Amino acid sequence: MRKRNAAKGLVVAFATIVAAFAAFGCGREDLRNRAYLLLNIRQENTFATKAGGCPMPDTNQFILKIENAAGESVYYGLYGARPAIISVPAGSYSLSLVSMEMDAPDWDSPVYGDAVDIVAASGETVNVDFLCKMINSGVRVRMTDRYVARYPGELTVSQFAGSLDYTSSETRFGYFEAGNATFSAVASDGSSQKLFSKQLTGGQMLTLTLDAGSMDSQSNISVQVDTTVAYLSQTIMVDEYRSSQGDGLAQATAFSVIEAASHPEESVWVWGYIVGGDLTSSAINYEVPFSKNSNLAIAASAMCRTRSECMSVELASGSDIRETLNLVDHPEMLGRKVYIQGTVKESYFGMTGLKSIKAFALE
Repeated sequence: MRKRNAAKGLVVAFATIVAAFAAFGCGREDLRNRAYLLLNIRQENTFATKAGGCPMPDTNQFILKIENAAGESVYYGLYGARPAIISVPAGSYSLSLVSMEMDAPDWDSPVYGDAVDIVAASGETVNVDFLCKMINSGVRVRMTDRYVARYPGELTVSQFAGSLDYTSSETRFGYFEAGNATFSAVASDGSSQKLFSKQLTGGQMLTLTLDAGSMDSQSNISVQVDTTVAYLSQTIMVDEYRSSQGDGLAQATAFSVIEAASHPEESVWVWGYIVGGDLTSSAINYEVPFSKNSNLAIAASAMCRTRSECMSVELASGSDIRETLNLVDHPEMLGRKVYIQGTVKESYFGMTGLKSIKAFALE
């Protein structure tokens, strides 16, 4: 794993600052075609001080990037080294600010940041406020004696960018990008066995207790939120997750909502409980009455109220699935288990979705 330190090896390249115009002999024509950026970080007390025991970051060491509409770099360097006023040609810009750049999961490494898109008109001064919060996800794993007896060895948590290995004595938080992560048991001989997948949400500190129990065991979730990040604790009955795994090729072997997230653009069967509707890009309505008959949300548990663990489902106009399952006309469907065959989409209403529905069945 390689983590880039903001204080070393940075290359800074940006447009001329306002105070230097006279020195460089810029004429009035130059001034008419430029805009000016004033940057500021708001509410620095929103940085987490408890996240994995890491100290509050020095905002002067944050990495600032400014790119124009063509994706060309205007500025790349330390936030503390920026000029008080940044002069740029009039136009559209994307600005991002991060406490560090990470290219793989790592221990005790929360990343704070924010991103802003602006349009700067000629002669205009634009005040850009960054509200930096934790943008990656912290995961700590605890293993019960029953779990260790059934799955001795390490637990590997992996994403596309890399992985971290947890032992039963590990107490640190590992930090991952927001998105899907796969949890696998690794035996002493090096063989790996996938246990489950989980969607990680930026700004969450998640403590997972892994247990191995009976099939009728329940997952217990409690959530505590402070002014900085959300701290969550969840017990996962590993055998229950593993028993639900299929290949998605038929109703009898349907993927769970969690598993389906790992199969974008594939036409598969997925099972889940109908938990809500009236979807927007940021919210789900979990209670009657409902006002939209064009979509609904399903989850692995009928009691799920965590958006990141839900899947959005398209109910196309004139389809049988809309006629049967839409919650406007059939609120009694709330909580029902359903099997649906469709194409998995990485983002539909801002979450993993299921579109182009081919078939469905109620249990």
